[in-house]
Amino acid sequence: MDIKIILGILFVLLPSISAANFLDSEIGARQTGMGGAFVGISDDASTAYWNPAGLDELKNVELVYLYGRRYNKGGISFFGLVQPTTSLAGGTWGLFYLQEDIVEIQDNIPKRKGIEETTISFGWGKKMNGGFESMPFGLLVGANLKLLKTGELNNTSRGAAIDIGLLLKPKEILPGTKEIKIGMILRNPLRTKVGSAKLASAKLASEKLASEKPASGFNLGFGVLMDKKINIGKGIELSNIILSADVNHPEGESLKVRFGTEMFVNQKLFWRMGTNNGDIAFGAGIIVSQWQIDYGVSLNSPKSSHQIAARLRY
Repeated sequence: MDIKIILGILFVLLPSISAANFLDSEIGARQTGMGGAFVGISDDASTAYWNPAGLDELKNVELVYLYGRRYNKGGISFFGLVQPTTSLAGGTWGLFYLQEDIVEIQDNIPKRKGIEETTISFGWGKKMNGGFESMPFGLLVGANLKLLKTGELNNTSRGAAIDIGLLLKPKEILPGTKEIKIGMILRNPLRTKVGSAKLASAKLASEKLASEKPASGFNLGFGVLMDKKINIGKGIELSNIILSADVNHPEGESLKVRFGTEMFVNQKLFWRMGTNNGDIAFGAGIIVSQWQIDYGVSLNSPKSSHQIAARLRY
């Protein structure tokens, strides 16, 4: 009963349907540097957003906070938490808080529209080992309950949506690889849309946003963790090399393809590169004790998008 009350309060005070948040944004400095190809990787605290099926891969409590300026979205703030547990239906629980400013592009200049989108999500993921041992792959499942709010001037709409995620891990892997993952996520499969009559009747810029933005989407991701170290001379060694690729298909939009890679340099630094539907991206990270600091940039035309994040693991 207490959980129902809490969810009811959040539903009233916070959430609302935001078409952009139902679909796919490049959330995370690490993910931005990899071109947004992360659905098949899903191995840090932002997994609660990217693919909740990957939550049960995490062994430690993780927190992440990021801030970014994106050319096509304005400002963005994100907080994520992952808590492994053996109670509460088993598996691993995660949550995230996301806030975005919406801008529109006029003559290649971003202009803030005065619209803010806020999302709070509760996610759960679990390894489905029992009963699937004979299958040629490991299976992880997960889901998100998202509570959202979109506000412009004195108008606010609220609602809720779900995401459903899967993660497959083939048991027979290719030579030279340590792990292979195939991730899939359905975003808002119930096709929930902004449901405010006030917004729908008002002759505002948000009317176009509410009526034309798609409300569901599908992502397919592929990730490979290499099992080799590469020496490139002058004492520089690359390890924990990740190769990833995503296909993103928001409803009503064209197919988007992303590629990314991450390399651990001399056990100190991360270097990342990728391409996001043709836009070049790169990033870097450093580990300091239990902290990891990441930066990512996507070279969108005509202006770039930047994100910086701090992650704590304990």
